[in-house]
Amino acid sequence: MVEIFRKSGLLLRTVSHLKPVQVAYQFKNRLIKPKSLRFYKKLNKTRKALKFFELPPCKSVLKYSEKRYIFNFLNLEKQFEITTDWNFQGYGKLWNYNLQYLDFLKQTNVSNELKIALIKDLYQNLWEGDLLLEPYPASLRIMNMIRFLSKSEHHGETELLETYLLAEVNYLSKNLEYHILANHLLENAFALLMGGYFFDQKEWIDRAEKLLEIEMDEQILNDGAHFELSPMYHQIILFRVLEAMAYLPKEEQLYQLLKHKAGLMLSWLATFSFKDGTIAHFNDSCDGIAFETPKLLEMGKGLGVEPKSGHILKESGYRKFEINDFELVTDVHGISPDYQPGHAHADTFSFCLNYKGKPIVVDPGISTYNISSRRDWERSTSAHNTLTINDKNSAEVWAGFRVGRRPDVSIIDENNMFIQVTHNGFSNQKINVLRKFNVNNDFIEIEDFLDFNTQIPKATIHFHFHPDVEIKQTNESLFQIGTGLKIEFIGDSEVELFEYDYCIGFNRLTKAKKITVTLFTNSIKTIIRK
Repeated sequence: MVEIFRKSGLLLRTVSHLKPVQVAYQFKNRLIKPKSLRFYKKLNKTRKALKFFELPPCKSVLKYSEKRYIFNFLNLEKQFEITTDWNFQGYGKLWNYNLQYLDFLKQTNVSNELKIALIKDLYQNLWEGDLLLEPYPASLRIMNMIRFLSKSEHHGETELLETYLLAEVNYLSKNLEYHILANHLLENAFALLMGGYFFDQKEWIDRAEKLLEIEMDEQILNDGAHFELSPMYHQIILFRVLEAMAYLPKEEQLYQLLKHKAGLMLSWLATFSFKDGTIAHFNDSCDGIAFETPKLLEMGKGLGVEPKSGHILKESGYRKFEINDFELVTDVHGISPDYQPGHAHADTFSFCLNYKGKPIVVDPGISTYNISSRRDWERSTSAHNTLTINDKNSAEVWAGFRVGRRPDVSIIDENNMFIQVTHNGFSNQKINVLRKFNVNNDFIEIEDFLDFNTQIPKATIHFHFHPDVEIKQTNESLFQIGTGLKIEFIGDSEVELFEYDYCIGFNRLTKAKKITVTLFTNSIKTIIRK
């Protein structure tokens, strides 16, 4: 009975943040049986090839040899004999989505004949209903198909491919992901816009433009960040914005809106990124998925959009401190957006640090979206460079993409070298947390303070280091990190050194070192110095 009440409370704390439209569409999607692609067949004679900028060479996701199709997504390889199982779920839903995106259409080392054969096979499965239509993979597939069909004529096959594609855009226009919203709805809108221009369908263009005007204003914060606060998804959405600018007529009102948002997003990304062009892996972020910052800046420049100097991070809840050889990024925000926190982690007050252009303190990143103990850990507070209380999380992350209880964050004071913040993510334990960052020419000082009225809790602070960083313990509270820095803990505590698994991409882990500091009092000071 206790467990039933616990799960009921967790579910209530989760769904209470949803928008009514999400709840309504969740019921709709559960009650209405999906139809096959054949149902969405539509007649149309018009087709306009769109102009896109050249993409850099993509990594090979498909190899073909003697009737064997070898696909590699998310660092997992699968071989199919003679025919491809487009519904293969052995590696989880995200791998299957990647299989359905048709990213191999971007490969130059795969023949058009093979590409067309695979396209026809997949779409035949969708046409007959053997493979279920889903809006998110449909959106990415639509955009890949339009890029492919815009590049050249495919004599003898063009009409069939366009029949499939037209039906899929028609399907998408009637199945936008209002039950999810956030980046999914943006991907839907960009695909519908591209499909509308490709097939010269004003109804689709008008609907996509209206949706993008609403969603871009909501999802792109005033400081330029995408509101899910995942730097990786920020990069993904920024590419979609730039890609749309490449084919949109410049006189269109939407073009001007996207150009403005692109400028903000590039400015945020340039400020947030480290000098070496990498990003801190806050929330759901890892390498190898999105175009990296230097490439996006290059794309923006080619379209006449460049980041503004002196840009300030604010509404996103991130802060960047750059002094001499130190680059520190910290998360002083809670959970965002409130109604769709699927990519959020319990990482409030975590930070990442580069020194002399090299990563030192890092976010472990993500290696899976599959619901598992690994996914639970990667979203947990203990997987980040911040403080846990009694081994609990500062936000109630669960079931892979869900969040129940969330922290409220207050900024007490800040300037360009200092920030002092507090959160109540452990309020159910009657404990508040205060953290101060003070960045100086020669050192970084971090102070943690607990405010509680009960007995002293078990408080543990975690520090995760990059796999390339060597750590040597000098005494009970002092460590040499790398060749140029020391980290010291001042306060009554127990300091221990452990190994952990650092993510170097989906399904790829490597060993690295972490330090945990268990407090015996209500405060501690951490100093990282040259």
